[in-house]
Amino acid sequence: MKHNILAISAGFISGALAMASMSGSNIAVFYLSLVHPLPLFYAGLSLGTQGALIAVGVATAIVAFANPLAGLVFAVLYGVPVWVITRLMLTGPNGPVWSIPEDQGGAHQPEGPQTQSTFADRITGRVEDWEGESGAGPRGLARDLGWYPAGWILAIVTAIGAGFIVIASVLTGFGLEAHVQGALSEFADAFAAPQGEEILKDALNRIAPFFAGMAAAMWAFGLLINVAIAQGLLAKGGRNIRPSPRFRELKLPDALSWALVASALVALVAPGELEYVGRNIAIVLAVPFFFLGLTVVHKLAALTPFPGAMLAMAYLLVIFSGWFVLVIAGLGILEQWVGLRNRMNTPNQT
Repeated sequence: MKHNILAISAGFISGALAMASMSGSNIAVFYLSLVHPLPLFYAGLSLGTQGALIAVGVATAIVAFANPLAGLVFAVLYGVPVWVITRLMLTGPNGPVWSIPEDQGGAHQPEGPQTQSTFADRITGRVEDWEGESGAGPRGLARDLGWYPAGWILAIVTAIGAGFIVIASVLTGFGLEAHVQGALSEFADAFAAPQGEEILKDALNRIAPFFAGMAAAMWAFGLLINVAIAQGLLAKGGRNIRPSPRFRELKLPDALSWALVASALVALVAPGELEYVGRNIAIVLAVPFFFLGLTVVHKLAALTPFPGAMLAMAYLLVIFSGWFVLVIAGLGILEQWVGLRNRMNTPNQT
């Protein structure tokens, strides 16, 4: 009962934040609403997938009570993805963690290397390399063996974002680009002052060819950041179910590289709407490579006399320069194809 109350509370907070963002009454409240998936992830990653399901259901019901259409949008963009991500995060050596005993305390478990077993092995509990490890149950594992890899979670989230672009194109009669340009033009007419309308329209026209991909990428980025914050907070307090994946050991599935190449080729050779869809899908699929590129940046910084200062400079450039984001994503692509981190290892590290 205690866990259910906590899950319901998390859903209420998330739903309230989502409704606040729809009001548009205060810009500060809008920015606060960017973390409305955080309570859902916090509930799920600490209580199990049952807690995530309850929290998502409550949050969706609150938003739907205020506006049924908004409730449907919330369920599609946040409710279902949050539950899917939580279930993957909590798919461990013994299968998905549905719930945990209410009297189970549990402490943060040391991080460790990720298993090379397949997803089918992990989801069914048929994993050989975790057998014999001490402890029983999700909090008793000594190392992060058999848990669903973080790289695959990144890939699946961005694949969902790419799917949204395809669905939007179909729903608009394969006229997504025209709809985006029209919507941005209406936005400029509604919010720009007369003397600045043309300047705003020109700026929006410049980003229109990439807007769908940028929106989907920001959606994916927001979910991934929220799940990382939730896991970090839980690990700090010793309430995490699974060990935190090691960021420096992040690996992406090879299929993601080929999907990125395929979408880029479509953007280069296909005409009309296919070109637009391919270009914007490529933008979304670059998100995991940005995170992989950050691991390369951390590796490079560790080789310098002042790693902290180098990392601070890198993150400032990420915040204030969009082009530097592309540079880091490029590093991630190179890491995936040629293994930059391994080439930086000193002889005693190999």
